[in-house]
Amino acid sequence: MPDFLHVPVVNMVLRSGPIARSILILLAFSSLGTWAIIFDRFFFLGRVGAMNKKYRAFSDSTKTMEELDRADAEMSKSLLGVLGKTTVGEYRRILADAGQHKAVKDWSFYLQNQFNMAYEKLGAVAAFHSKKLDHGLFLLAIASSVAPFLGLLGTVWGIMDSFYEIGKAGSASLPVVAPGIAEALITTVLGLVVAIPSVLFYNVFVHRAERLEDEMQEFGETLFLRLKRDIFNLIYSDRRTDVA
Repeated sequence: MPDFLHVPVVNMVLRSGPIARSILILLAFSSLGTWAIIFDRFFFLGRVGAMNKKYRAFSDSTKTMEELDRADAEMSKSLLGVLGKTTVGEYRRILADAGQHKAVKDWSFYLQNQFNMAYEKLGAVAAFHSKKLDHGLFLLAIASSVAPFLGLLGTVWGIMDSFYEIGKAGSASLPVVAPGIAEALITTVLGLVVAIPSVLFYNVFVHRAERLEDEMQEFGETLFLRLKRDIFNLIYSDRRTDVA
């Protein structure tokens, strides 16, 4: 027999029944899936945080809304970069609309409506892109909940199998109960192997996603205030120039 068949864990798996093997296969695929999600979210959230930090530094170095368009393509794809690009688009839209309505008498009322539209647009964009932060977390939550129950099911089945073999053989010797004990042990261990990392990393990623969402919300508020400031400065400086 090949040497790997003498490994205790492999030996226990081979001696398990069809039900236990089915549970083990489900848990094995669940383990592979959860670790794939864990590595993906770990690198993705880390990359998002780094790019947001880079774009934030760039934004702080600018003085006007128009300068935000100078961000390179990589920074523009960051979550904060998308908000910056959206804000610049709203800034230009408001100015273009204002240029077509020069006969407006109450600019404060007109601009307030425009600002409300811009604020809603920023909120919608932030909410849409925030969903990217939660990809895969639902599956981690499911794995952390289902895996222990699968392990428990395998444990119960292994114990029942042991009792069945005892009744069949009329003896409780180790060779009789060993297969059932092996089923119970290996399914319990593998269930925990899947559940524990899923729970731990789910909490870690949820916390990091919430921090990034808070960062987006705070940055969006800052951009909105800059948009209002720049438009008020531009419009009222033009009006003072016309009066002069």
